[in-house]
Amino acid sequence: MNIEGKTIIITGAARIGQAIAEELKNRGANLVITYFANESEAGPFGFPVKADVSKKEDIENVVRVAKEKFGSVDALIHMASTYEKTDWGNFDEASWDKTMNIIAKSSILFGKIAGDEMAKNSGDIKGKMIFFSDWSVLARPYEDYLVYNTAKSAVVGLTKSLAKKLAPHILVNAVAPGPIIRPADLSDAENEEAMAGTLLKKWGGADEIAKGVLYLLDADFVTGHILTIDGGRTIA
Repeated sequence: MNIEGKTIIITGAARIGQAIAEELKNRGANLVITYFANESEAGPFGFPVKADVSKKEDIENVVRVAKEKFGSVDALIHMASTYEKTDWGNFDEASWDKTMNIIAKSSILFGKIAGDEMAKNSGDIKGKMIFFSDWSVLARPYEDYLVYNTAKSAVVGLTKSLAKKLAPHILVNAVAPGPIIRPADLSDAENEEAMAGTLLKKWGGADEIAKGVLYLLDADFVTGHILTIDGGRTIA
């Protein structure tokens, strides 16, 4: 897919998302970028739309605004997520519902709502969807992130299931990032441990994820794939 002039919805556009948005904007795409609370979260590269992605009506509104603003919906990059530890001693349904709704429920809703809109497009390839999982759920789930792991594992299953359901005209893939940006609160000891378990011995940087997203948007013979961008951490 040539993305010049195409309309792409991006959710969760902070940090890594901004690198992706900038690259897509530079290549001529029309961007609709969601934010949850503050419009500044959407960044400067697209048209901002307020949305709680765990709510069907908000997702419907995002897709509707994109169609009204630019005339079509051609691609979705769904990055919105939460990243919270599971307190095993005080586990409750609320923590489960919050994480599963933001990550897993939103993915199936976007798949259905955006997919139905993309199906109206002309051409052999009518749309692309890219979801975000995590390298860890493919190999070594984080011990203290039980619900997060479950939700990101669901994204893997949803990606493959949606790829089957929406074939052959809508292609659905996912990215599974590894160590991309060092967290601000990561200690030196924790950083050394992370690098020891990464074959390339460095943090990848947001641009590496942008490259992966660009590949999946460009490739027209890849669907149902989980693209792991992790510096070799999965096999270390």
